[in-house]
Amino acid sequence: MPQEERASMAASGRCRRMREGQRWLHAAVVAILAQASLPLASPAVHHPAVYWDTQAQARPTLVLWLAEDATPRHLPFPRALIEDCGAGGRPRHAYARSYMLRRLRQMGLRVP
Repeated sequence: MPQEERASMAASGRCRRMREGQRWLHAAVVAILAQASLPLASPAVHHPAVYWDTQAQARPTLVLWLAEDATPRHLPFPRALIEDCGAGGRPRHAYARSYMLRRLRQMGLRVP
């Protein structure tokens, strides 16, 4: 197998893990907010209420619009953590959940 083909396969696997990790983290944050009874903004006001901001130079950031907030909240994630969550590692999922809870508490949100 040529080296270019191997590099392409590795890159496609990495992109897949990033997408899966972002999907998992998105769902986990929404579940945490629901468990804490923190409503998201109405889709009519801010569509969507939770989305990824993935500027090329910046850290991937989950943007949250809560119902009573005038501005969005930003929850950045390290790329390695996103990829690890996309790979499905249970220890990394547990770490990601504690990371999210800690960051949300630092934002002043009352989460479990």
